[in-house]
Formats: sequence, C-alpha cells, structure tokens
Amino acid sequence: MGNKDHSAVSVVRCEDYERDRVLLSVRKAVDLLGGMGRFVTKGDRVLIKPNLLKAGTPDLAITTHPEVLRGVIRLVHECGGEALVGDSPGFGELRRVSEKSGLLDVIEEEGASLAEFDAAVQLTNRGQFHHFEIARAVHEADVVINVPKLKTHGMMTITGAVKNLFGCIPGRRKVQWHFNAGVNRDAFARMLVELSALIRPKLTIMDAVLGMEGNGPGSGDPRQIGLVIAGEDPVAVDVVSGTIVGADPAFLYIVRAAADAGIGETRLERIAVRGETLEDVAVPGFRLPPQEHLEWRLPEWARRTLKDALTTRPVIDHNACIRCGICQGHCPQGAIGDSGKKLEIKYRNCIRCFCCQEFCPRGAISVGRGWALKLVK
Repeated sequence: MGNKDHSAVSVVRCEDYERDRVLLSVRKAVDLLGGMGRFVTKGDRVLIKPNLLKAGTPDLAITTHPEVLRGVIRLVHECGGEALVGDSPGFGELRRVSEKSGLLDVIEEEGASLAEFDAAVQLTNRGQFHHFEIARAVHEADVVINVPKLKTHGMMTITGAVKNLFGCIPGRRKVQWHFNAGVNRDAFARMLVELSALIRPKLTIMDAVLGMEGNGPGSGDPRQIGLVIAGEDPVAVDVVSGTIVGADPAFLYIVRAAADAGIGETRLERIAVRGETLEDVAVPGFRLPPQEHLEWRLPEWARRTLKDALTTRPVIDHNACIRCGICQGHCPQGAIGDSGKKLEIKYRNCIRCFCCQEFCPRGAISVGRGWALKLVK
C-alpha cells in the first residue's frame, strides 16, 4: 500500500467547462498535491492519456472534455515538458475520434502532439499476468498523466482512473484480453490493476465535471457532478470518485482486485482527501448499472447450466437497433448473429464483456438481469 502522501486525493469544484474556470480548478487540484512541478520537469516527454472511447461531441460525456485536456497541457508546458496526447479508441481512428470530440483542436491550439498507439512493446510483469503489450509511445514517455472521465461501465460498474489505462493497449489486442478473462470479472479487474501498476502514471486528473450514469460508458446519460478529482494513486482516485457517486468501493471489482493484489490504497479511511469533503460533494441518486452475480456460490456444473439466469447480460432493444453490425465486429466471441430481420445474442457463447454495449452507436444495448437475479432482487 502507498504512503499517505502518495495516496492523497484532491477534490475541487468545477461547475462547468468555461475555459478559465476549468484551468483554475485543474491547477488547484494539482496544487493540492504539491503542484505540477512535483511530476514534470523541464525536457520531460509527457504522455497525456485521456478517455477517447469513440467519437462523440463533448456534451455527450463520452470522452474527456477538451477544456480539461487544455488545462493539463498548459500545466505541463509551464513546467517545460513536451506534451503528447494519445489513446487507442475502442471504435474509430484516433485522429477522427479526437477531432469529433473536440480534443484535436485543443491539441493543435496548445502546441501539443497527437501520439498514435500503432506500435507496441511487450513488457514482463511479476503478477498473475506475466506479459503485457502496451503502446510504444506510453513506454517511451518520461511521464504518463492519466486523464479519465467518470462514467458507468457495464462490466466494471465504474470506469475511471484504473480502467482508463486499458487504452494503453493498442487496437484489437484489447479484445484478446476480454476473450482471455471470459465471464470472470474479477480476473479482468485484476488484469486492469496490474496493467496500471506496470504503466505507473505519475498523476491522474479526472474529468468529473459532467459524468455519465446509466447505460455507460458510451450510451448513458450525462450527469452533472461538478468536480475535478486528482491523485498520484489511480486506485485511490477510483475509491474516492466511486464513493462520491454512491458506488461502495467494497463492491467495485477494480478496488477488490487491487486490495487482493496489494496495489494502491483501497481503504477510504487511509486516503487523505484534500479540498472538498466527500459529504459535501456526494451525488444523490446516481444511476449505476446492475452488477449482481450469484455464480460464485455454485459448483461448476450449475454455473454452466444456469449462467443465463445468474448473471447480468447484454440485451438488445430491437426498436432502437439499426443492424449496423458494429456490435458484431467488436464481439470477441462472435456471439452476435443476424437472422436477417434482427440481431440476436447467443448467450451460450457470450462472455459478458459488454463490448457490444460499449460501442453501440444507438444505445440499443443495455445491461439486463437473468431471471434468477430478478427474483433475488
């Protein structure tokens, strides 16, 4: 576990994305941790990793907001660092996604560079997962600054600081990790935690001004939160941000995996929260996706037989579906078929990674409960 200074998390109010207000809030959040000079020195190549899931305008809350990115770039430049902005979008080409989300204009206006995650390097890891392929641009950076968006996530409940670093794995290699983890969300969370520890971002600055609730991370509803949250330890940032939106850290897969691995600070009482108090900024009624599972209580034969009944699963709204085929193309198991009239999910093959739900451009796929879970609920 990290020491108290390393696990400090700052929470600063920011009511909207007015440029000067965002810069002031980002600066204050970082100053409460000792200032950007603690993390960036003159001449450093600084890789800034926003959330660029897929193309979407800033008002949809799918991606990190351009003005938050602008504030981070300016602080990096003030310290004499060279700012590079990179990600591996789940759907779409980086330049197009950056342009649609408004980030490309900011990158060009502020004199930063767009870093493609097209080349990869393989790194050895000492944890349960022995090897990772990450973007060369991330590996060669002197400093990595993680700039996630606070959103719901069908598989992990919340996507924030730790999950955002999954984008450091280039392209279709991310699909293979979903395939390897299968329906085991704890295994997938453990992979994310070990990846974050391997990348070791020096700083996380979370855009929680306008978050996403409900059917996140790509088709949920924007929700005003009004905060910028920052910290050195991405696990601690997830604990604090989850607490603010009413997601008990004890039930978050990533926090549980981090506690099991001994990575980061998972205990809220050991995190030094600076700035606003959590009670003052708590968001009432924030809608989280259903995450109940009963599989772990049953023997293997029962899990195989009753998987559909005992887990959450992706459900297609056929009235909203336009049969574009994007979900089919992103399913690592090939579990989505087209009958000629509608798309159908083959639940026997589905591993519950929710890639289909994540990338559906129409929000036609949501998280549903199996019949046994409905009875328990």
